Amino acid sequence: MILTPVPLLRKIELALLAPELSRAEVEVGCAMAISYDCVSVFVKPHYTEVARKALKDTHIKVISMIGFPHGGVTTATKMYETQDLCQRGADELALVINIGAVRDHDDLAVKNDIQGVIRTARGKPITVILETPLLNIEDKARACKLAETAGAVSIMTATGFAASDAMAADVQLLRATCPSLKVRAAGGIHSRADALAMIEAGAALVVLNDVEKVLSK
Repeated sequence: MILTPVPLLRKIELALLAPELSRAEVEVGCAMAISYDCVSVFVKPHYTEVARKALKDTHIKVISMIGFPHGGVTTATKMYETQDLCQRGADELALVINIGAVRDHDDLAVKNDIQGVIRTARGKPITVILETPLLNIEDKARACKLAETAGAVSIMTATGFAASDAMAADVQLLRATCPSLKVRAAGGIHSRADALAMIEAGAALVVLNDVEKVLSK
């Protein structure tokens, strides 16, 4: 096992979400997650079972994506995805919030979206991804409260596919708005210093696209 800096021990998750990733690359990524003793691996729905097999007999969780990457599919579609991925062996699910509905102030639609997924998941933990780079401060705080009210167990700053990065200030805002929710920092973590800044800001976990590259900087 590769040594991870002490402040980041058991706080790293690996995102294997790039659109071009093949089965073999997902398997290599899972092996990397084992080497760095990651907490979880995020995968696209198609590779849920691949990751589950690659991580068999480890403590590393498989987290599958719902409504990825833009959150704009219907609630019914998200609920079907949830049922399908639970059957395929996902340990947890990460739901991309309906970003447009948040900006529309259509809070009922956003809340119903999240609650529909939570009901369908039947106890599996749900993380709501807010995509903070695309929201203003008021929208970020309101979306965070909606996730909390709907019953999510954690929130995540970003998918990593927005044009700009999530920042430590986003983590601070979300922690201050909903102290009961665990915050996952993702999007724009390019170095060890970035990861440590997110932890210092209050993130419980940091989600990296390339663990080896980030920790070497």
